[in-house]
Amino acid sequence: MADYFIKKNSVYYINQDIYDNNGVLLLRKGQRITDEIKNKLERLGKYDSNKIDHASDKQSDILAPVTKELSERINLRNNRIIEKPNEVLSTIIFESGKKPWWIYVNALSNYVDWLYTHSIDVALISLMMAVELGYSDEELFNIGLGTLLHDVGKLLIPKSIIQKPESLTDMETTLIRQHCELGRSSLEVFNFPKEYMDIVMQHHERLDGSGYPKGIKGEEICRSARIVMIADAVDAITSYRPYREPQTIDAAIKKLRDEKDRYPQEFVSILVNILG
Repeated sequence: MADYFIKKNSVYYINQDIYDNNGVLLLRKGQRITDEIKNKLERLGKYDSNKIDHASDKQSDILAPVTKELSERINLRNNRIIEKPNEVLSTIIFESGKKPWWIYVNALSNYVDWLYTHSIDVALISLMMAVELGYSDEELFNIGLGTLLHDVGKLLIPKSIIQKPESLTDMETTLIRQHCELGRSSLEVFNFPKEYMDIVMQHHERLDGSGYPKGIKGEEICRSARIVMIADAVDAITSYRPYREPQTIDAAIKKLRDEKDRYPQEFVSILVNILG
């Protein structure tokens, strides 16, 4: 019953088309729930005021385990900082469930055990920074979805390479570095805004031109991709990988500080301020 509703900004909306027993459409997805609609749903046996709050809980709780683990790993001292990013990303995942690109979101969660969690973590860290920078709700949605999908190209890289516990050969390194362009090719069919595709293509670029796949420099890398660059590096350094143990958030920040020619220090400072 709760699945019929979703809560946004303290307002309830119909979460799916509702039909009567004869297949006639009664209420369309997205309609705001008014008192009149409540009465109509009650007559149909599809509304229970004691259960409706679970609809909002369902959306906000889908990231709870990942959010908790991330907060502990990066020593986030004020959990309120992650509330807005969690809300934005939960909405993105919830709404993506009925979009054509859901196939990739679903595939990320089933391909390699850490790949989906990494995508969620990088999105949350990026959103924390974007909120601090004053991104609008539309801009937050854009960077959130672009970041959630930033590694879809790895779905086309053999698991044996992604999960390899030893150092990669030159050929394997070349192959895994193709995941940015493979991601762009996979997502082009959806006609995403350029900002999404820039995040997918540029999150491994570096300010000094030492990154990949194009070796672009400085301001050639879009602002959102520079934010994701920091988030991606921090999560990778502090997370377990088959080829190395996780390092502390302090070690991650030190690495980014030491490599100031490669990483945008203004965004490193933003993250440090967020972490307190």
